[in-house]
Amino acid sequence: MRTTFDAPNQRRSEPLSRRRFSLILLLLCGALALIALDQQGWLDPVKSRAQSVLLPLTRPLTQARIAAGNAVSNLAGRGALQAQLEAYERTISALREENIRLKASEHKVKQLEQQLQIQQTYGWKTLDAAVVLGSSDTGRRIMRVNRGKVDGVAVGMAIVAKEGGSPAALIGVVDKVYAQTADVLLIIDYGSTISARTAGTEIPADGLVVGQWQVGSRLQLTGVSRDVPLQAGQYVVTAGLSKALATDTPIAQVPPDVPIGTILMTDEAGHSQSAEIQPFVDPDRVRNVWVITGLKQ
Repeated sequence: MRTTFDAPNQRRSEPLSRRRFSLILLLLCGALALIALDQQGWLDPVKSRAQSVLLPLTRPLTQARIAAGNAVSNLAGRGALQAQLEAYERTISALREENIRLKASEHKVKQLEQQLQIQQTYGWKTLDAAVVLGSSDTGRRIMRVNRGKVDGVAVGMAIVAKEGGSPAALIGVVDKVYAQTADVLLIIDYGSTISARTAGTEIPADGLVVGQWQVGSRLQLTGVSRDVPLQAGQYVVTAGLSKALATDTPIAQVPPDVPIGTILMTDEAGHSQSAEIQPFVDPDRVRNVWVITGLKQ
C-alpha cells in the first residue's frame, strides 16, 4: 500500500521543483540583463522617470530624518551645555565662599596688627570688640559691643578706636556690663565727663572734656585756668584723674594719655577758659573697637 501512494506524490513534487528552479533562473537572467542594460545606459530614461516620480515622496522623508537628527543633536548639546553651566556655577560659588573667608581673615589680621601696634605704642592691655548695636539718633549716645563679663570687661573701662590714619583715640567708657555684651557711653554724650589735659605743651592745661552732642556740638574742654596758654591746634588727652571726679558714670579705670582730639577754637569766660574739640575718631562711624583692660607692667 505504501508503494502505491508514494509514487504519485513523488511525481507531483518533481515538476514543482523544476518550476522553482526555472523561476529562480529566470529572475537571475533578468537581473543580469538589467545590470547589462544599466551599464550600457539603456535604463537611464527609466531611472530618471522613476526619480521624478519618487522625489516628492522621498523629500519629506529626508527632511523628517534631518529634523530628527538635528533635534537629537540639539538635545544632546543642550544637555552638555547645561552640565557645563552647572559646573561653572559650582566653581563660582566655591570661589565666592573662599573670597569671603579670605576677606574675613584679612580683616581679623588687620585688627590684630592694629591691636599690637596700640599695645606697643601706649603700653595698654587691650581686648578687641565689635559694635553690635549703634547709638540711636535720639536720646543718649550709647553703643553696645560684643564683649562682657565673661571677657573680663568692667564698668569704667575706656573704649578706643581708630579711623583712617587717626591715633587710637577714646570714644567712650563702659557704662553697663552684661554676660557677653557691654553698653558704652560715648564721650560725645552730655552725660560723659572725662578729666583731660593738653599734650605737647610746656605747661599742660588741665580741665574736663564734656559731651555736647545733645546741644549741637561734639566735645568741649571746660574749667581750664586762664593762666595756662590754650590755643587751637593743641592735642587733648586723658589726664587719668577721673577717679576723683564726682560724676554719675564710673570712669575710674580710664588711663592717662589716651588721645581724645584737637582744639578747634578757644573761649575765655570769667576766670576760666573753654575750647571746642574735634575728636580724632567719630564714634558714629566705627565698627571695631578695643577695650583697655589695664596697663602693661
